[in-house]
Amino acid sequence: MPLAASTSTPASKAGIWPVTAMLVTVAVLLMLVDGFNAMMRVAPFFGESAVRDDYIASGMTCVTALPAFVAMTWFGWQRGSRGGLLLIGGPAALMAYVGLVQLATTPGSPAVTDLPRTPDLADLLSGTTSLNWVAFLVFLLSALATSQRRWQLRRTAKASGA
Repeated sequence: MPLAASTSTPASKAGIWPVTAMLVTVAVLLMLVDGFNAMMRVAPFFGESAVRDDYIASGMTCVTALPAFVAMTWFGWQRGSRGGLLLIGGPAALMAYVGLVQLATTPGSPAVTDLPRTPDLADLLSGTTSLNWVAFLVFLLSALATSQRRWQLRRTAKASGA
């Protein structure tokens, strides 16, 4: 879809809704995949119970979806979408809430005196967070490319109009 220097023309408005629909669909799919991964980390299979490391990995899977949602929103904004981007806020808020709850969960009885392990930087880059970081990079680079293209179009329009 060609980018115009000004997105206020009716022809450019017609091409915005597919971008918004794609972004909302990708956001919901990312939320479902991350939610499934997080749930499987802490689900009690065959009598096993989750340990603190499982809850940290589950929480980090959900929390690291936030940069991907922000990059999606910025990409949509660069492409001209406005109101539809609010639909990405729902999955983003839900993932943030679930992630923070998982990070605050301490399994076991309250009588245990061992201090629970705290999340660290290595948890941000664990195996279940890689999908979120790939989505973040894809949408960040796409938004940067779109921003660069719009800047070039504006500069060309100013040079030809002067």
